[in-house]
Amino acid sequence: MQLSKREQYIQEKGMLTDQQMYQRYLAKQEEFDKQADISLIGHSLFDMWSDLPTYSGLLKNKTMANLGVSGISTYQYLDILVRKERIKYLGKTVFIFLGVNDIVKEIDYSPKQLMNWLIEIFQYLQTISPTSDYYLLGVTPLTEKQSISNTQIRKLNNYLKENCPIGLHFIETYDAFADEKQNLHTELHTDGLHFSAKGYEVLSNLLERFIPSE
Repeated sequence: MQLSKREQYIQEKGMLTDQQMYQRYLAKQEEFDKQADISLIGHSLFDMWSDLPTYSGLLKNKTMANLGVSGISTYQYLDILVRKERIKYLGKTVFIFLGVNDIVKEIDYSPKQLMNWLIEIFQYLQTISPTSDYYLLGVTPLTEKQSISNTQIRKLNNYLKENCPIGLHFIETYDAFADEKQNLHTELHTDGLHFSAKGYEVLSNLLERFIPSE
């Protein structure tokens, strides 16, 4: 079977394919079937959070359903999970953390196109739970040696912040993770992209502000 132009592009970039994303979803299906206070929708920065020994009991001791999928782009999350209606339950608070992988992975990427994909995800989530509180996290900085520049990330964040639809609240994350040179702070990452335990402490502190106590 001949690959599409998009699939060829992903393969040439050495990025995780749609089939690999689907397999990761299958491995996490228990999380997708779980009812919890908080739903985490995103890529590896959410997915890998649950690997930490301190994960349980974070975020005001609320229960969490971690629907993060490592390596996934916004388009893949939309096409593989949302359009196939694989998300059944949502918590009172929903955090969405997507965008960085699209910059290198999706041939049709632009800030505007990414926002369109996010809006479709958001609109579907609202049909599942119209009364949930929805938050979109800004893309966090990277170190200088990554294939994506922080200039690209700041441009994307500005666009997302300015164009979030009503009901989807943008959370500023960049400055909390950046050092004096506007790169991802050394203490907060393990490989230039993914968070260390200290990085997840910063993330927890950011998100806790938006979680109701009761």
